[in-house]
Amino acid sequence: MMTFFQPSYWFTTQPPEVTGTLGTILFVLFVLCFVLGIVGRIVTDRKEQDRFKREIGGRISTLLITMGLLGILLYFFSYERAHFFGARFWYPVWAIIVGVWAYYIVRYVRQDVPAMKARSASRRAAGAYLPKSKKRRKKKRR
Repeated sequence: MMTFFQPSYWFTTQPPEVTGTLGTILFVLFVLCFVLGIVGRIVTDRKEQDRFKREIGGRISTLLITMGLLGILLYFFSYERAHFFGARFWYPVWAIIVGVWAYYIVRYVRQDVPAMKARSASRRAAGAYLPKSKKRRKKKRR
C-alpha cells in the first residue's frame, strides 16, 4: 500500500493491469458515464422547456459523454499495454479533468443562471412600458 503513494508508482510509462475486479469496475464506470450522458442528452432535449435547465442538462451530458469516451479509450490503451497512453498517470489526470469540469458546471448553476434569470426578468419588466412594434401587413397580390 505504501507504493501507492510514491511518485514512482504513478509516473511510470508501464500500463497497469486492468484485468480482474478493479479493471471490470473501471470499465463499467466509464461505460456508465457514457450511457448516462447519452440518456441525459435525450431526456433534456425532449422534456425540458426551461432553457436554463436544458443548458445545464446539456453541459452535464457533454461532460459524461466526453469523459466516458476518454475513459473507455484510456481503458483500451491500458488493456492493450500501450506504454505511454496506457500509463497510470492518465487515470488521476482524467479524475482531475472531471473535477475541474464539474466545478465549472456547479459555478454556472450557482452564479451565472441566477444572474441571467434576474437580467431576463428585469428586461421583461422594463419591456412592459415600451411601445409595441406595429406589425406590417403584406398586401395581397391579385
